[in-house]
Amino acid sequence: MAHRSGTVEFVVGDQKLETWYLITGDLKNSKKTPVVILHGGPVMNYIYLKYVLTQFHFPLQQLNPPDRSHEKLSDEAGIPVVFYNQIGFKKYPDIPVSFWTRELFFDELDNLVEKLGIKDNFGVYGHSWGGVMGSEYAATRSPPGLKKLVLANTFASSPLYNQCKEDWIDKLPGNLPQIIRKHKADGTTNAQEYKDAVQVYKNLHICTLTPWPDELLDSLAHSRGNLPPGVDLIPDDWDVVDKLPNIQCPTLVISSPKDDMAELCVRPFFQKIEKCKWVDLQVASHVPFFEEPERYFSVLQDFLDATDK
Repeated sequence: MAHRSGTVEFVVGDQKLETWYLITGDLKNSKKTPVVILHGGPVMNYIYLKYVLTQFHFPLQQLNPPDRSHEKLSDEAGIPVVFYNQIGFKKYPDIPVSFWTRELFFDELDNLVEKLGIKDNFGVYGHSWGGVMGSEYAATRSPPGLKKLVLANTFASSPLYNQCKEDWIDKLPGNLPQIIRKHKADGTTNAQEYKDAVQVYKNLHICTLTPWPDELLDSLAHSRGNLPPGVDLIPDDWDVVDKLPNIQCPTLVISSPKDDMAELCVRPFFQKIEKCKWVDLQVASHVPFFEEPERYFSVLQDFLDATDK
């Protein structure tokens, strides 16, 4: 499989920044629409999604037996994939706090696809925060070159997402719901009792594997401290529902039955986007590419193939 990495310049105000990217496949000569990957977080990194390529023999192109090489997968399937790390505070601590908005990340994506020469023909895959970003980007910027959209394990509204989390907390065993809510109300979320209770929640609704994959832990660690203090890219009143009809490209929504971003906060995508297919998986939580890979990649592959015809 061909790999190419590099950086593109990204100008923010009077500052010159860089966006690092990794391309797998042949971006210039492939007849397939390239897919740009928006990682979660905010401000995690691409590593936990790159794991899709290296461990499950599926470079967002084709599900194959495990004895097939990654190079052969790329040669046969031919879908270029663009990973990139969204800019973060740890690398650019001098950017004014006022610059850290969702629009900044939309601008970075616009800049990336233009600099890579794919702005007239590209797809977007967004997981978690990447789906929040991808849905609002598609609904508000409506780039004519956006040919397909995948929204995986994400939500359309903060109020709906918060309701989903409260519903899941209600179902935790024993007195864990009371522990979580008491410490949040008292402002004592540094207490070990609270952290232990939250970890039970995460093991049920973020990743059900034991232990968690190293790649996921790497990306989570990367996100810590990677936004300026006090910056919230997804405030409690964030809501894209009324803007979703603006999305005109074919859209795939993937959800999971155990995900804390549950059906309630996913349903508006299906209701409001005209060309939308919604698939709810069977056993996964928030990271189905680790937990339920065969079904997940089969669904994704079918959509990518169908929308290239």
